[in-house]
Amino acid sequence: MAVTLANADINVLAAEACVQENLPVDDLRVHALNLNALTAGGSPSVFGDTVKVPIYAASGAATVWNKSTNNYETADASQSVTYKNVSINTRKKRTIIIDELDELRTDMTPILRLELENVARTMVADVNAIILNANFAQNVIVGADTAFDSDVVIDLRKDNAQIRKYPTSMRKLALNVDYSVALQRDPVIKNHNTLTPVGLPSNQILTSFAKFDGGLYEQEQIGANGENLVGFATNGCGIAIATPMQWQNNDPATYEQSVITYNGFDFLLRRHKDKATGDVVFNIEAQYGYAVADELGITRLVSA
Repeated sequence: MAVTLANADINVLAAEACVQENLPVDDLRVHALNLNALTAGGSPSVFGDTVKVPIYAASGAATVWNKSTNNYETADASQSVTYKNVSINTRKKRTIIIDELDELRTDMTPILRLELENVARTMVADVNAIILNANFAQNVIVGADTAFDSDVVIDLRKDNAQIRKYPTSMRKLALNVDYSVALQRDPVIKNHNTLTPVGLPSNQILTSFAKFDGGLYEQEQIGANGENLVGFATNGCGIAIATPMQWQNNDPATYEQSVITYNGFDFLLRRHKDKATGDVVFNIEAQYGYAVADELGITRLVSA
């Protein structure tokens, strides 16, 4: 079997590190915006910068045109733009150290994959930790997982008006593993999948009747957050995640580095040699910031 040694080209190591998933890593793009932005001056964003996210609102009925007053030029006052700040202020890393005597007999691909996933899972856990009632006040009590079925999913639109406001094409449902499994045990779902099993996002019973055209997702990393959280409905705009467009300068004499794109985000892979010990040191890091974008963009599902 081919191996990728610790002294292989850094770009080869980066490419092979994201080939295979070993640990579950939730896709943050289900409920968060990925911002890779310029600064106000037009420069690429870097660690320490703050990105502004515009949130738009407009409500009210259309008014009758009045020729005598030419109210074409009379603004309706219900529009608003609110800017949310997202600071790129979080830097998380995992470090791997290889003894120089093992450099030519260590296959780096498996360990790099695993550590990449560890960094990505940490990022997901950080972001999901703000799905709290204090940030997203829309809640639906869905009861215990033992009673959770397709009827409960279909009723979500009836039970919460905010979910109905999400455009159908963008409306998504994320469930933790227990509730996802309970839904898949529903005979309506199982019978629909008898001939050709399909994943939840492709189940026509749910996407057609429940009107979650954006898909249904089983999320391994939905934590209860001390508030009985078991899932959420979303338009995908509840949270904003900002990442740098440009990494710290690379001095080839000090570090070799390459970028790994994984799970929708960029991660930095770096390698250097400790001159005192001869050890080969690898770092995988993520730089990001996150904040509530649209308080109405996530409707929390709680068990009680």
